[in-house]
Amino acid sequence: MTHSVFPRTARALACLALATTTAACASRTVDRDPSASIPADASQNLTSHSTVLDERTRTWTVYRPPAAVSDPSAPALLVIHGTGDTASGIRNGIGPDLEQLADEEGFAVVYVDGHQNNWNECRVEGDWPAKDEDLDDLGLMRQAAESVGSTGPVYAVGFSSGGHMAMRLALEAPDLVDGVAAVAANPPTADNLGCEVQGDPVPIMFVQGRQDPINPIDGGEVRVGSGLTAASRGEVMSAVEGAEWFARYNGILAGGATPTVTREGDAETITWEGPAAVRLVRVDRVGHSFPTLSGRWGRDGGARYDAPGEIWRFFSPAPA
Repeated sequence: MTHSVFPRTARALACLALATTTAACASRTVDRDPSASIPADASQNLTSHSTVLDERTRTWTVYRPPAAVSDPSAPALLVIHGTGDTASGIRNGIGPDLEQLADEEGFAVVYVDGHQNNWNECRVEGDWPAKDEDLDDLGLMRQAAESVGSTGPVYAVGFSSGGHMAMRLALEAPDLVDGVAAVAANPPTADNLGCEVQGDPVPIMFVQGRQDPINPIDGGEVRVGSGLTAASRGEVMSAVEGAEWFARYNGILAGGATPTVTREGDAETITWEGPAAVRLVRVDRVGHSFPTLSGRWGRDGGARYDAPGEIWRFFSPAPA
């Protein structure tokens, strides 16, 4: 049965600009600054794919290490870039860390391209073509996951606007994903969230930088760019409030349950345990970035935190 998380607001109210205008705006308001590119993969591990949805060609790239190729039940991880970026762009940033992990753990990595570098995600506010045209990005994620040809679990991780797209998967396509993670993306406030719930809750993990100037860790308005080109994405909850909201929805706050809090180096981790666990990691000295041990993302000198590894361990905990 389908029921609303919050009263659904018509997406059209948030899409007042023409598609050409929003595309130009998106090009000026990039969620990340691409880091140095990685060499093109000449092996057979990297394949390109496409489909036609909404009369548009949609694309994605799959990295499959040998262990994932030989295992018909290998997991697949959908990787969702931020506004203004591309599948190859986010691969340039975190691909070396993520693909090394995939080699070790035996899962496929699926880098998905947004329409004109953006997504039809949950937030009501924000003008960009994918939302303006109400594109079937859920259908795109399903086809991208199916292209791996595995019967194993499917997970998703998104950065910034891609994190909001990952939250949409958790709320509107829980039959597709077995867990999601959002990096540099707090859940929207009630009046800025247009998603609905269509099934059981799924585990979710948040990784937030304490010095993020775009996605405010204490909540408030998300603004991308500056001056006349600045664009509002509406209000978001604080990182803690958003994680607590998901913990409440996932049914793990009943009976006064309290989360566990741990600290290791620059990272503070808060976990609400349960069948659909919720985890929030707040990392010191990190801005609007995807922290890794290599520090490749933006080369901003932030904390070295193994977000890819910790997210994967949250998805696939070691057997007891």
